[in-house]
Amino acid sequence: MRTDVAAQKLGKSKKRKIVILPIGSCEQHGPHLPVDTDLRIACLLAEHLIALFSDEETLLLSAIPFSCSWEHKGPGMIALSIHTLSAVLHDIAQSLKVWEVPIFLVLINWHGGNLALSSIATEITAQEGIPTAVVHSLPIAAHHWGNEVSSLQADIHAGALETSIIQAFWPSLVDASSLENKDYSPGIPSLPTQLALQAVGMYGISPSGIWGMPDLALPEKGKLIIDHTVNEIQQQILTLLKLINAL
Repeated sequence: MRTDVAAQKLGKSKKRKIVILPIGSCEQHGPHLPVDTDLRIACLLAEHLIALFSDEETLLLSAIPFSCSWEHKGPGMIALSIHTLSAVLHDIAQSLKVWEVPIFLVLINWHGGNLALSSIATEITAQEGIPTAVVHSLPIAAHHWGNEVSSLQADIHAGALETSIIQAFWPSLVDASSLENKDYSPGIPSLPTQLALQAVGMYGISPSGIWGMPDLALPEKGKLIIDHTVNEIQQQILTLLKLINAL
């Protein structure tokens, strides 16, 4: 949680507080990126996002570092079951309820394997009475990359997009010596990405753990994509907030 937000600022305000919760994952990202890549990017987005609001409007919670990463089973992976992740999020929501402050809980997710978060968010809204939404930010960023550079249809994991962002913000964490000739596309015809990962796992598809084109990384574009993604997420939150406050 942001340490600069004093407890008295929360109070028992009638104004709805936007509570931001980044959700990361711990999994391999090829030989060139850190295992906490998804956590870093989710936190980066959340930190840039709250900078667009005032302290009175938002609160940033500490990130959840692990989530549903079983498709990366192997070295570097620490995964939670859907049941465990759901229980943690419901407990957080129940804790927020006792603050007696109107809250809009926003989960910022980067990891592509966290599709279950959408159902969990819907459950929390219905069962805990706290409006909750998950923003799956990776597709948003991929869309903006397509607008700025080119399509990322074959850039699924540890490819140009993620490598560009890590190079832009944490250049010392990218092993440049492992990047050469590491582009990999399995060429799976007419098969959705998540379907393949569910049944086969990443290492069954790519021995290196890369599914994409890290050689095409552009760190200057990585910064731009983060800015575009954050701005779009802010607009989504403001639109949802208007709908929630009208209930």
